[in-house]
Amino acid sequence: MTNQDDQPSIDEVELPESGEATFWRDGVQHTIRADGSEDDEPTYTLHAEEALIAHISRREGKWIGATVEPSRQVVSDSDWRQVVIDVTD
Repeated sequence: MTNQDDQPSIDEVELPESGEATFWRDGVQHTIRADGSEDDEPTYTLHAEEALIAHISRREGKWIGATVEPSRQVVSDSDWRQVVIDVTD
């Protein structure tokens, strides 16, 4: 297992245009993956370790996160990071 002290936090990563970005939050490795679609608004999946926990997209000027289980949705006007924090809390 990789030492989490050597890994970036959510504040140190940027959304990937393609592929994925990995960061640590509360001692857990998270990965945000670009879905690779050609939509005008990009969409992402958020994984905690290997489990899919949320879908994140930008719609009508807002970042939206929809969790897989339990089903809920959070919205942030400004930053994708806030949506990630909300869906992981």
